Amino acid sequence: MDSLQRGISANQEIRVVSAITTEVVREACQRHQLRGAEAIILGRALTAGCLLATLTKNDDERVRLQLSGDGPLGRMLVDARGNGDVRGCFGDRPQVVPDAIEVDGRTRVGHLVGQSGRMVVTRDLGLEQTYQGVVELATGEIDRDVERYLEESEQLPSLMACEVLLDGNEAVFRAGGILCQTFPEIGRHQLDALRENLHGPGFASLLARDGEPDDLMGFVLRGGAFKSMTGISLQFRCNCGRERALSVVSTLGADDLEQLAEEQEHTEVKCSYCGRGYLLGRDDLLDLAARLRREHN
Repeated sequence: MDSLQRGISANQEIRVVSAITTEVVREACQRHQLRGAEAIILGRALTAGCLLATLTKNDDERVRLQLSGDGPLGRMLVDARGNGDVRGCFGDRPQVVPDAIEVDGRTRVGHLVGQSGRMVVTRDLGLEQTYQGVVELATGEIDRDVERYLEESEQLPSLMACEVLLDGNEAVFRAGGILCQTFPEIGRHQLDALRENLHGPGFASLLARDGEPDDLMGFVLRGGAFKSMTGISLQFRCNCGRERALSVVSTLGADDLEQLAEEQEHTEVKCSYCGRGYLLGRDDLLDLAARLRREHN
């Protein structure tokens, strides 16, 4: 089972969050029929979402990650919650996906996501207001750009690495990620000493050997002592449903709903996040149109 673990270094200067996301990423890719570079990109984004939704121990915490890059696979959405639920999808996908590039032992996807565009992170901590931050894409490497977002927008010195390893059929083999942060008053020198370790090839090698969250935590801290804290299980879960499908088609308005009901007996509404389809009948659309008219009057 996938899991996320929080921890802190023995000197209490570095906060670490590590996660194994293999099953989450695998299910998302199966639902959206993704392999190869597409699986790597969405998988890294899903993993980043899981790591970001950890500011509080509140199950109601929610983080939405929206990327709008100028690359062929640069548009995607991730929705992660503090209880371990996460879902995600691409916006537009090309008919032909260009190849990723191997550089220094890592699969680079920046040219596919795009090095121009923006990333929007929306945080809902279960309070009355949400917080939204925006950062321009610089590399198209999702974890590196999230790292920049945390430093520039939330002003938290941070390191992040998210990885998806593929098998011989370009399907998901292993996936996981690590987030390290210090407190603003400490500065970033503590993280600079860990950067090469986290951003080097050793992380992927450990992940391939079935490393667990505690193993990842010990790795990034270079064997230094740490204290494991609260852990949670992770799962791909979508909160779509029939009512949400009706809510989507309600945006058409009463007139268009009545016309659609006349043209076809059933209308299918597919959830972009999970691919599940909901079949709405003629009576469903007419009832919804009547309700909209009553509410309008």
